[in-house]
Amino acid sequence: MNLSNLKKGEKGIIKGYKNEDFPIRLLELGIIPGIEVEILFFSIFYDPIYIIYEQTFLVLRQKEAKNILIEPII
Repeated sequence: MNLSNLKKGEKGIIKGYKNEDFPIRLLELGIIPGIEVEILFFSIFYDPIYIIYEQTFLVLRQKEAKNILIEPII
């Protein structure tokens, strides 16, 4: 499952990345394995996605969110 599969208000834990060419800038911003993320809001046409993790708000494009593998928190 990837981050773009979550619905608004759902949470998940980052498990890894689908592609090895994942943008370094997202790693530098703290999008690393083991971090809990929550979907706050989807923009029109579901792109971009607004997330929160460790008291940080971030906007991701759909193609970036699809590269982030997560385990949903139930």
